[in-house]
Amino acid sequence: MYVINAQEPAKGIGNSNITLKGFQKESFKEWNFGVAFLRGSNIPWPGGSYLWGETFINENDFIIEYQYGFALPTLITGKLGIGKRFKKTEVVVGVRPFPFNFYGQTSFIKGKDGYWIASFEFNPTSNFGLSKAIFNVGYRWNLVTINK
Repeated sequence: MYVINAQEPAKGIGNSNITLKGFQKESFKEWNFGVAFLRGSNIPWPGGSYLWGETFINENDFIIEYQYGFALPTLITGKLGIGKRFKKTEVVVGVRPFPFNFYGQTSFIKGKDGYWIASFEFNPTSNFGLSKAIFNVGYRWNLVTINK
């Protein structure tokens, strides 16, 4: 374990040198669990993921966010989204390239070192992608905040 000062960049997996002028950068790690409804099946399948990512927020509370990591059953996954912060709640919409889905995500219930999140994902295509829908709940740990 290591201690991160808000004025120092985080070290390790999940830290990038990406900066956006006028945006504050917040790095995080995230653990999710949920169910997926796969193509050709009406049975919900359990799944989970461990992700690293960054959220960029400007003075108008506009959000740009990405995350990537390991998942079951797909092994790897990622998301790219945009959104808005409303006081302490973040609402993001975006795309998950693999397995392909569009998603909506919101934060809720602030915890000691981060906050809880929930997302609903859907695949609007009839024959592309692995899943029809995914519902996730997870916890996001804040790693570092850098003002640019």
